[in-house]
Amino acid sequence: MNLHRHLSSFGALLLALAPLGASGAGVANDRVVEFDIALNPRDPEGFARFLAAQSTPGTPQYGHWLTPEQYSQTFGIAPETLAAVTAELSQAGLTVLETHAHGLHVAGAAGDIASAFALELQQGQARNGAERIVAAAAPTLTPALAAAGARIVAFDSFERMRAFARPMAGGATPKNATSPTGGYLATDLKQAYDGPSYQALTGQGRTIAVLMSGDVQNSDIQSYMTQLGLAMPTLTRVEVNGGAKYSASNDGSFEATLDVEQSAGMAPKAAILLYLIPDLSDASILAGLTRIVGDNKADIVSLSFGGCEKFYSAAYNNGHDASGALVSYEQIFERGNAQGITFLVASGDEGGLQCPAPAYFNKKSGQVWLAGASAPAVSPAVTAVGGTNLVTSYARGSTASTYVAENAYGDPLTPSDPYGIGVKLSGGYWGSGGGPSIYFAAPSWQSLVKTGVAMRATPDVALQMGGCPSDAVQPCGSNRSYVIEAFAGKNYGAVGTSASTPSFAGVVALWEQKLGGVRLGNINQAMYQLVKTQALAGSLKPFRQTIPGYNGLYTSGTTSYSMVLGNGTVDIRQLINGAALAAAGNPGTASNP
Repeated sequence: MNLHRHLSSFGALLLALAPLGASGAGVANDRVVEFDIALNPRDPEGFARFLAAQSTPGTPQYGHWLTPEQYSQTFGIAPETLAAVTAELSQAGLTVLETHAHGLHVAGAAGDIASAFALELQQGQARNGAERIVAAAAPTLTPALAAAGARIVAFDSFERMRAFARPMAGGATPKNATSPTGGYLATDLKQAYDGPSYQALTGQGRTIAVLMSGDVQNSDIQSYMTQLGLAMPTLTRVEVNGGAKYSASNDGSFEATLDVEQSAGMAPKAAILLYLIPDLSDASILAGLTRIVGDNKADIVSLSFGGCEKFYSAAYNNGHDASGALVSYEQIFERGNAQGITFLVASGDEGGLQCPAPAYFNKKSGQVWLAGASAPAVSPAVTAVGGTNLVTSYARGSTASTYVAENAYGDPLTPSDPYGIGVKLSGGYWGSGGGPSIYFAAPSWQSLVKTGVAMRATPDVALQMGGCPSDAVQPCGSNRSYVIEAFAGKNYGAVGTSASTPSFAGVVALWEQKLGGVRLGNINQAMYQLVKTQALAGSLKPFRQTIPGYNGLYTSGTTSYSMVLGNGTVDIRQLINGAALAAAGNPGTASNP
């Protein structure tokens, strides 16, 4: 292995991302605290070979996915490591409540935890108000944990990730009936991107998981689907570490609602699993992902959050290298791939400039946004999804939403204080997130195109994300699109790669149904091979590549890979080898209800 807002009455955007607040109050020594410890699996080289074989046609392992039990038996944590660590934790007064393929779930009195790991625990609060227990310094590992390469992110006081969904400036009007740039419902997108007819594919038999720190209202999902002329999808909630509640002022609820509506709109008969976590700290996200791969019920996972990858470097953590969390993400993603799970991650909405300058956190004024990619989109085990502004046909009185053009031009952002530090950052840019990783080398399949860098480049693919959020410099450029989101009993315009990502999850569900209901796992190898085939002037043209754009740092517009749109947007029927299928017609008709 080589080594991302919140609405207040929808009138103002609150903090985009912030360190976890610490009240300064200590935690009672006898308070019982539960947390996770990550451990490395065995035989990483053998597992890497196995993963490669799973995605290589002609090998015995090709397309043969592991069960969670098979993974644990073959590549899980070595029994002797578990025994040594468990014994040492017990001596420290801590109890192992559960073991899983990536580590341990542990409980103990706060005093014992503080003593075992040389920590000073404090009461903290996540960005969404959820209670957290945090520590200012990194834990000191016990000898057995250190020998096992263990990682503890549970008490990290930096909440790096954020939900990406934002409202579009100026509100929303339902359906593509008033302009050629939206607001789009999923059926508009399905026609524009050459999706298959509703009579041909619906995503039936596939399951899409959404992971987020806010619940949804069934009435909002029902309202959205009714606008499409479709039934309420099968929606199941799974609470992790207490889960999360619905709140009309919670960015997690706004995001989760958008994710469910976009994925269900594109694949209306796919089942939706909503995994609810209390906040977007790394500890909560990793616990949610561990539950998803352990349950093994989801075929496709849509993640519409992220944060500057550089946040894990020592420059942003008082000299401490926090990149071990990225190792944990990667191990879970890779295990999911081995089980056939496809992970789709939003590539970010600040274009190529996704990182505040480190001095900003020292409250130094005059700081700017810097170049940087978004984690976890940088993981080679996930597909990073960028976005465009979509332009479709428009005729008064017609529901037709056929493809006309796309652009990936972003807009400058107004100076803001995204972490509540007390000073403002300038130079920000709205646009499709992209850039090279600083931790992950370029995977073999990315060598099939020319990215211009030796590291993992993002994004991989794109769909409509829209533009002109509320914090963009007004007026925005022309042809900025958006999608409709039914939320808190009303329709709103939403923009961001948090719209394109769940929409693409629906596309993958259609793809898997087309193949007879089989999982696809990591789809990057297949997609990049299709790109190479298309470049050889083949008849199959699944990617629309000559889309002009600029995301504050990078440009697009040629037939080659760009760190704005990856390989481009998709022609869905071409992508899934379904050109012979009937196409989705005008929204509101039998082929595209």
